Amino acid sequence: MTRMQVNALVVLASLGLAGFPTPSMADEEDVAETTPPIEELGEERYRIGTITVDKAARKFSLDGKILHLTEPLEYVAVMTEGFKGYESLLELETSAVEFQLACILVGLDDENSVKPRFQFDENEAVGQAVDITLSWEADGEVKTVSAASAMTAGDEPFSDAGWVYIGSTPSPQDGSLLAEMSGSLIGFVHDPTSIIEHRKGAPAGSYGMVKGNADLLPPEGSPITVTVSVIPD
Repeated sequence: MTRMQVNALVVLASLGLAGFPTPSMADEEDVAETTPPIEELGEERYRIGTITVDKAARKFSLDGKILHLTEPLEYVAVMTEGFKGYESLLELETSAVEFQLACILVGLDDENSVKPRFQFDENEAVGQAVDITLSWEADGEVKTVSAASAMTAGDEPFSDAGWVYIGSTPSPQDGSLLAEMSGSLIGFVHDPTSIIEHRKGAPAGSYGMVKGNADLLPPEGSPITVTVSVIPD
């Protein structure tokens, strides 16, 4: 069990949420980081920072903005002022710790995941499958697209091979979540520090060619809402 998962279980146990194991005293004593507060909203809904979690529906949503459309991309989303923001489609109003805790709250677990060994690893990333959508308001209506549709690979559509939760791990130096250090939340170049990764990774030969779908998305700086949903096994 990672330290992040222990933190989450401590909070979940304190809230009395059914279906989650209660951590042992030894686990609680091992918690070194401060877990973000979880606010109960009723009907199995919770708020972590700006993230709204629907535990029953196994999904969560949060706001952000379109960061880059025309620059070469390697990430769908980074946290607020994330280090990798210069090559990310979106910047989300959250920290990596809050984002990963939301993943754990909806039942995602990295115990059986296979994380990329290194950036651009050609092996598939293995983990629980998730669906990612982007939505925004335009002309008085809400428009919604998939994360894959929000990008292009050169003149071709971006691969819709799916997204998996791999979970970020603590740094061996100080226990900080690696995603918190890199800022990477959702990636597609098989970055081992990401929390969610594209199953197959960027298409072969597409490095530097992946960009935002400017024909579909609103302009840079526009507000956007991202929803992550667990795909049942």
